[in-house]
Amino acid sequence: MYSKILVPLDGSELADRALPTAFALATQSEGEVLMVRALVPERVLVPDALSGYGLLWPDRPHAEATREARESMLKLRDKAPLGVRTRFQLLEGNAAEAIVESAVDNKCDLIVMSSHGYSGMTRWVLGSVAEKVLHAAPCPVLVMRGKLDLSRLLVPLDGSTLAERALRPALDLAEGLGGSVTLLRAVQPVPLTDIENLNQAERGLGQRYTEELIREAQDYLDFTARTHARPRVEMHTVVTPEAPADAILRYTDMHDLDLIVMSTHGRTGVSRWIYGSVTDKVLRGSHHSMLVYRPTE
Repeated sequence: MYSKILVPLDGSELADRALPTAFALATQSEGEVLMVRALVPERVLVPDALSGYGLLWPDRPHAEATREARESMLKLRDKAPLGVRTRFQLLEGNAAEAIVESAVDNKCDLIVMSSHGYSGMTRWVLGSVAEKVLHAAPCPVLVMRGKLDLSRLLVPLDGSTLAERALRPALDLAEGLGGSVTLLRAVQPVPLTDIENLNQAERGLGQRYTEELIREAQDYLDFTARTHARPRVEMHTVVTPEAPADAILRYTDMHDLDLIVMSTHGRTGVSRWIYGSVTDKVLRGSHHSMLVYRPTE
């Protein structure tokens, strides 16, 4: 269960939408919610009479921005349910770096943040705060898009230890929110030329080989579900013969799931972006909320 949850805020209603989920998880674990806000000064272009060039000046004094941010955080803190401990921090500097550093310093075990709900390649602006936090956080990051209900979770697995690392945070979340978990294994289709070559060696061998791959994938999911079973979490399994990213995106759209939970590689540092992995493809192609876990060891 998540006992220390960090929620980045920026003064917008969209960012505030992450709080109910954070409060619900903290209620289950009798944990704490840490609300953080990075004070990044907004600047306006002011013409300079001497040089003729525009000068960037803060649109309001730092003290005023700090006071307004503090008042906003106090109002949000008052909305916490009884029994949920809350704190807030006002941070300086780059928003993504400040959020990650706060999560490290406070030993947080989950970050919950909101993002807009667009889908497709244009949804993620490279260098956005959410994406930077996803790639550098020391703990799982729950990025919420669209609906707040997160009761139906999907965990894609490929048989690797890395993918299986997503199971614990997914089950913790499902247990905290009273949800169900579906384990999905995508079996890469066997190329047609390979099937033909197998059939030439023995009639029907190509089909039997494909069926064996699917059967092995199902056995793996069944074993994994038994091994990680929790009394309060309903678990399902599904095998689909598709490329992994395509399978995940199609299945979530067709079955009205709420949340995709995935692990990604363990590289660290805000500046070390690696694109092209299945997790990144799903992040860019899905409009669903995602819980991303990046093991650090």
